[in-house]
Amino acid sequence: MIRRFYTVFEDLALIGGPRLNLLSTAFGILALIGMLVTPWMALVGAGVEQQMGIVQKIMYYHVPSAFMMYLGFFVCFVFSILYLWKRNKQYDIWASSSAEVGLLFCVLVLLSGPLWAKPIWNAWWVWDPQLTLVFVLFLIFVAYAMLKSYSEESIQSAKFRAVLGIIGFLDAPLIHYSVKLWRTHHPAVVRGDSSGLPPDMETALLACTLTWLALFCTILFRRVSVEMARDELDYLKAEIRDRKAILGQMAT
Repeated sequence: MIRRFYTVFEDLALIGGPRLNLLSTAFGILALIGMLVTPWMALVGAGVEQQMGIVQKIMYYHVPSAFMMYLGFFVCFVFSILYLWKRNKQYDIWASSSAEVGLLFCVLVLLSGPLWAKPIWNAWWVWDPQLTLVFVLFLIFVAYAMLKSYSEESIQSAKFRAVLGIIGFLDAPLIHYSVKLWRTHHPAVVRGDSSGLPPDMETALLACTLTWLALFCTILFRRVSVEMARDELDYLKAEIRDRKAILGQMAT
């Protein structure tokens, strides 16, 4: 099973730029369709929760954002392990790109959460265990992004980022199960058929999650394609410099 799991990610890393652009476009179309349909499903089709009222509808975008945050950091976690094992540049590209996309959805979680919390808790933010752990996760991957942007040594930076990506993802299970481990203001985690949601709300949440998944794939595939093109350009520039140096030595 582990071998099959490894093969899936290995095959994913071998997808070339043109195919990634095609996949990005296809998922982008699906995401666009979803963004046109799901607002009606969430705001009109799904009923209004009795205790929280209309503000509860933020859930249809807050929860899928959290799912995509986990997915992005999980992909980063897997490719970081593969990079430390194989030292393949493609794995580093996928790890860093998925970390960036996961960070984007983490920001959406941190923005949508206070909008939901203010009318319910009468506070934009409380240092609740789950919220605090999400903020820690955000800081870890901000450090990851800064390390990628400001490090001059690409190979050494890739190693440090791989370690940071692995450590950062270990925070995710704590976030998910913190509502059971500690006393918390945050609602219980949604888990499939045990979510306790009425059918109309569950259908709307599923549709929003699939839309966010399509958006996630769109951004990730496009980002990886751009990074591959940039890596190829850097290689060509290095080759041109080497050839110029050789021609200069021959001329002297």
